[in-house]
Amino acid sequence: MKIYIKFLLHYLDVTRVCIRIALLTIIEYPSSILGWLLSNPIQFIVGFATIQFVVQEFGQVNGWNYGQLAFLYGLSVITHALSMIFFVQGWFMGYFVLEGEFDRYLTRPLSVLYQFFFTHINVFGLTDLVPGILVFGYGCYKVGFQWNIQNIIILLALLVGATLIRGGIYILIGTTSFFTRSTNDFGQYTQEIFDKTTMYPISMYPENIQFILTYLIPVGWVSFYPVSDLLGIQSTYAQFPGTIGLTFLIGILVMIVAGLFFNFGLKKYESAGN
Repeated sequence: MKIYIKFLLHYLDVTRVCIRIALLTIIEYPSSILGWLLSNPIQFIVGFATIQFVVQEFGQVNGWNYGQLAFLYGLSVITHALSMIFFVQGWFMGYFVLEGEFDRYLTRPLSVLYQFFFTHINVFGLTDLVPGILVFGYGCYKVGFQWNIQNIIILLALLVGATLIRGGIYILIGTTSFFTRSTNDFGQYTQEIFDKTTMYPISMYPENIQFILTYLIPVGWVSFYPVSDLLGIQSTYAQFPGTIGLTFLIGILVMIVAGLFFNFGLKKYESAGN
C-alpha cells in the first residue's frame, strides 16, 4: 500500500512541476495570453447568443427552455476547456510519431502516455473556462440550482467523467497515428462533433443519431444525459437511472480503453529512423 501511495505522490509532484513550468512559459508572452483571453471567449459567447436568438424566436428547443440550455451549454464549455488543458495534445500525436518525439519519453522512468500529455499542458485552455463559467453560472441562476454539498459533489463527478470521455476519445483518435504514420489531424473534426452534440440537446436529432451518440460514441454522456437527470428533464429516446454516476464510470472506462489502445499502438512506434 505504501508503494502505491508513494507512486501516486511522485506523479502528483511531477504534475505540480509541469503546471508551474507551463504557467511560467505563458508569463513570458503576456500579449499572447491576452489575445487568447479576448478571442477565445468571444466564440462561445456568440454561440450562446445564437441560442438566445433561437429561443426568443421559437420558444423552446425540443422542450428545453433558455435557462436549461444555458446550464447545458455552460457545463459543456467547461468540460471542453478542461479537455483542452489536459488532452488537446492528442490532436497532434501524428507529428510526435513521425518526428520521433516519443524517443525521449521512452527513456524516462514515467508512463509515456502521462509524459505526452502532462509535459505539454495547454494553459491557454484556461481562457475557455471564462465563458463556460459565466454561462453556467447564469444557467444555475435561471434553473434555481441549489449549491449544497451533495450537488457540488455531483457536479465534480460529472466534470471529471465528462472530461475523461472527451480526453479518452482524443487519445483513441490520436493513437491511430501509430498505425497510419500520418499527421492527419482529426482533432478539429472531433471537436466539431462535440460542439454540435454536447452544447445542445441530442434529443433534437433523429433516433438513429441518438443511438450512435449514446451507445457507439458516448458523446451524449458528456452533458445531455447527466444534465437531463440533474434538471429532471425527460428524454424522448432513453432514460437512464443514476446518469451522473454512469458518466463518471463511462469516463473511466473510456480512458482505460484509450490507455490500452495507446500502449498497443506504442509497440508499433518505429522511432525517428532515417
